[in-house]
Amino acid sequence: MFRFCAVFLSFFLVVSCTKKETAENTVLTPDQLAVHGKTVYQLNCVACHGADPKVDGPVGPSIAGSSKELIEARVMRTQYPDDYKPKRTSHTMVALPHLQNEIPALHAYLNSL
Repeated sequence: MFRFCAVFLSFFLVVSCTKKETAENTVLTPDQLAVHGKTVYQLNCVACHGADPKVDGPVGPSIAGSSKELIEARVMRTQYPDDYKPKRTSHTMVALPHLQNEIPALHAYLNSL
């Protein structure tokens, strides 16, 4: 019985002390990043920009092909990069700071279309 407990305890310690791969440590290929970006888009952007980012949505303009700088400025601060002329004059977009780590994925998706 002692031997079983020692083996079990050793196994438990090895497994619990092993570094686990997290989503933050995972490196995605460009295609995987775009697929993830599509999911992020569908969950956060469709209501205003529509299902197809290449055409204007019910509230927001088409955003396919947007630069990373534009996506970051709009998503994080609802601002525009310097020297950018907005497609619309409305200012209805709200900041979505919870998407900060998803900006590369959104950029990959919007530029894969």
